Amino acid sequence: MKLHYGAAQRGQAMVEMAAIAGLVVLIFLGIWYLGKFHDIQATTIQAARYAAWERTVRPTSFSDRALEEQMRARLFSWNDQAYRSNDRVATNGNWGQQNDVWRDHADDERLIDRPRDVTVSTSNNAIPGRLAGGATKFITGVSSGVGAVTNGEGLPPGGMMGSQVSVRLQNLSKMPAPMNALNLTLSETSTVVADSWDASGQRQVAMRTRSFSAAGVLSNLTTVLRPATAVLSAIEPAFRDFHPGEICPDVVPVDRVQGGRVLPAYNERNGCF
Repeated sequence: MKLHYGAAQRGQAMVEMAAIAGLVVLIFLGIWYLGKFHDIQATTIQAARYAAWERTVRPTSFSDRALEEQMRARLFSWNDQAYRSNDRVATNGNWGQQNDVWRDHADDERLIDRPRDVTVSTSNNAIPGRLAGGATKFITGVSSGVGAVTNGEGLPPGGMMGSQVSVRLQNLSKMPAPMNALNLTLSETSTVVADSWDASGQRQVAMRTRSFSAAGVLSNLTTVLRPATAVLSAIEPAFRDFHPGEICPDVVPVDRVQGGRVLPAYNERNGCF
């Protein structure tokens, strides 16, 4: 059988191509912006892990607001300088440049417009389970009680340090509806089980160890014994190094060092408490 196409059917392929082309362009544009969103989401995941980890080492001394401002500066602002302890971004004035991928090139605007579009909240929850909870209460109770006698520091309860980071994205004003009003917010969470023995420095290591050291009680006698030590050191020079109850983190004992001598790096008393 032979089919005959009328004049009304001429150009049908061109019309179909024009109709499909618009959809294909939208798909390609969607893939382009999807890549941008995915890159921001990868940073959001990293930020959530960063916030949870910071909570393990500074459970109470660092507010969510301070952590939020530091996180903006370190992870969401383009910076080729070394990290500093006072890194912070709180306002648009010091928001700085961002990753070039995080821009809508159609109108050259940031996809993350303002610092307050990046927020963080953290939590500290007990480790689930009766056994874990009971062991935690026992250890923290003992360390607090002994620490009161030895001038040590009680162990924190530890627990599950959680964080949630949310990033609100700008709408794409140049895109056709409905892609110009997506109102997207990327949110990621992270949780780290904190060890009660985590410490923020040498001093805290010494103070928490002292709570479990019987000799720590003698630290209270240091001031009383100091005059006697000065007199006794004239008879026996070794008394100059008599510091009862003193704890020196990271100091390698002489008998553990090859050659039987103290390494120069450990020859100072600055690291003793």
